[in-house]
Amino acid sequence: MKLPDIELVAAEVHSAWMETKRSQGVTSRKDERGDELMVPYGELSELAKELDRSTVRAVYAAIERLGL
Repeated sequence: MKLPDIELVAAEVHSAWMETKRSQGVTSRKDERGDELMVPYGELSELAKELDRSTVRAVYAAIERLGL
């Protein structure tokens, strides 16, 4: 099975994270460097995007280990 492009899934992961945070009343979240994370994926710094990408890579690796 071919897994979807990491970048596309990372953008979806980020959107879902923002949706969850907003439902909890969070309107702003900054990283350790002070960059705002509650922005669309395309506006994130490369460092912040890499957090979402690494999540996707970890899930893809788990899928492969499980043989799914």
